[in-house]
Amino acid sequence: MRHDLEALVALGHTVDLLAPPGSAAPEIQGVRHLTIHRLPYCQVLPPGPSLRRLVTDAFMAAKAVAACNRNPYTLMHGIDDGGVVAGLAGRLTKTPWVFERTGDFAPGRPHGASRLWHALHRLLERRALRHASAVISNDSGMIKLLNRLNCSSRACVIPDIPAIDEQISPAARNHAMARYRTAPNQKLITCVGSYTRFQGLDLFFNAMPHVLSGSPNARFVVVGGDAAEIRRMNLALVRAGIAETVCFPGRIETTELAALLSISDVLVSPRRAGVTAPIKVLDYLKSGTPIVAADTPANRAILSAENAVITPPTPAEFAAGILRLCNAPYLGAELARHGRRTLQQEQRSPQAFRQMLSHCYAYVLSTA
Repeated sequence: MRHDLEALVALGHTVDLLAPPGSAAPEIQGVRHLTIHRLPYCQVLPPGPSLRRLVTDAFMAAKAVAACNRNPYTLMHGIDDGGVVAGLAGRLTKTPWVFERTGDFAPGRPHGASRLWHALHRLLERRALRHASAVISNDSGMIKLLNRLNCSSRACVIPDIPAIDEQISPAARNHAMARYRTAPNQKLITCVGSYTRFQGLDLFFNAMPHVLSGSPNARFVVVGGDAAEIRRMNLALVRAGIAETVCFPGRIETTELAALLSISDVLVSPRRAGVTAPIKVLDYLKSGTPIVAADTPANRAILSAENAVITPPTPAEFAAGILRLCNAPYLGAELARHGRRTLQQEQRSPQAFRQMLSHCYAYVLSTA
């Protein structure tokens, strides 16, 4: 969302942002925020389709229709659930819309009443995709879906770019050193992700004892998750007897995250599922810190033996890759240098993102 907003403002567009109540919408100069009232029982929305999310989307669609009637927009841009909202409002107000579908969301198998909400969401999403003026995706997988809907000509692939773009100040770096490095000669191993099997954190946690047996001075940092998730993971690590070696800072600001990645010795991506390169891996490449990644399609989308240590997705092999980088700093420096070159070759920069989004909008405006 932040990348879209920054690109649109830089391209000279006037932007209104409608986001669910309580969302961490970025504050960007030149972007006006539209809000809806906080709905009972809808302050925290569960992942995936649900009754609460559908109710929230309905109120957002009503707000979007009212905003269109007050201030006719050239077009609307909906991201994920927002694509359904934009589709409903666009059909009612005859405003062209762009549907941006991101990520590899893979919820658990729906059961009970949730199957109804999943089915209704799929129906609304497919209708929005079919009638959108353009559909933006971060990889070519969306083209296959649009082929089945007979509208592949409107597919627009805009690859993700790193979320971290600010320079690291000496103060931020010193703060990260004080918070995360608790002893001299410590090997700091960092993972950014959520606490679900989809992200493969179980692989990282099971690799930790193997790493500690080969490098007793290792310290692990796991970024992300809420208080309940951190508490659950910490209890598991206490039972394993390694809780004191793992730090859970929760969700942190991008400034602190950039500093943490830069002072780490190894960054890990244990993700197993999906086919799209995680944005965190792009941040890893930009940080200049060497990477260990599980050999899976999601990681292989941008990582290779030239810019990372790729291992089989087993705890022992994953730990061996981490220890290899801990013991070979020259190898890590070479991989990091190739990693930054990869971002340049893949055109993963704000300037390239802005240009591709501009081409997409030009297509929509010329055909609307």
